[in-house]
Amino acid sequence: MSSAVSIKRPALKIPHLNTENALPVLAICAGQMLWGISYMFTKVATQSATTSQLLSIRFIIAFIFINLMMIGGKHKVSIKGKSIKHILVLLAIQPVYFYFESNGVLYTNATVSGVMLSTVPVVSIVFAVIFLKEYPTKRQALFCLLPIAGVILITAAGSSLGVIQPIGIVFLLMTCVASAIHKIVNKKASDEYSTFERSYFIILATGVTYTFLALRSFNWNFAEYIQPIFEPSFLTSALVLSIFCTVLAQFLINYAASKLSVTKLASFGPVSTLTSLFAGVIFLSEPLTAVSIIGSALIIFGIWQVSMSNAK
Repeated sequence: MSSAVSIKRPALKIPHLNTENALPVLAICAGQMLWGISYMFTKVATQSATTSQLLSIRFIIAFIFINLMMIGGKHKVSIKGKSIKHILVLLAIQPVYFYFESNGVLYTNATVSGVMLSTVPVVSIVFAVIFLKEYPTKRQALFCLLPIAGVILITAAGSSLGVIQPIGIVFLLMTCVASAIHKIVNKKASDEYSTFERSYFIILATGVTYTFLALRSFNWNFAEYIQPIFEPSFLTSALVLSIFCTVLAQFLINYAASKLSVTKLASFGPVSTLTSLFAGVIFLSEPLTAVSIIGSALIIFGIWQVSMSNAK
């Protein structure tokens, strides 16, 4: 009489998505993509308004929208019992960043600007080592150079050399420093302030700053200041920039800042360049060259490799 032999098979292990790690990565990618398409809408809006005028109206609409969110939802803002040192630096650095960036582009050209601003991840990593004692792994240090190379290829392929003034280089260097400081301070502020609170204060500070600058540039003539909002193309662009590229993007990026290391956070910066490139190709009929495709591949591969490594 034979008996059946029971063979115990090992349980099949199905890999599952670690949402705790995946959500911040998805958030920073989405936030940078929104910032990337903002260049296209900014290009349309600045045909009807000055830079300070656009930034003022953009952040006023964003401030109104985020207040409606606070009134109608569970969000709240409070500084009670919290240190204001880091949040004050964060509020000061955001308007400064926009100032340096706009003047850097004004006094140089797109090629030089893209090459200079692509060094932000390196500056951020250096600052993270100095101020946060957050050391990148060798793998991260190596692969964070690929997105920089990709941005350099894209900007070089899409622009031609023009007249460059030395002050423009200074402005771009200060833009890199301001961006790196923003990432460091945002990381520190996330210990006490929620994603909503940081977004709220940043939008408020930037709106107040550029509204003052815009009104002063028009000699406090309010009628002249609000004139662009009566043009459909400007109003549509301003609404997209305010709600999606400011409020939503700030939420996503500030959330990611509280979860990811500065090294990882900085490595996703070139996503905005990549998004801006394809937005221009699709919506503005700008050319896509073979060099641009190679640059895009370097950006995607570099970011993927950095995101797979954990900082020490």
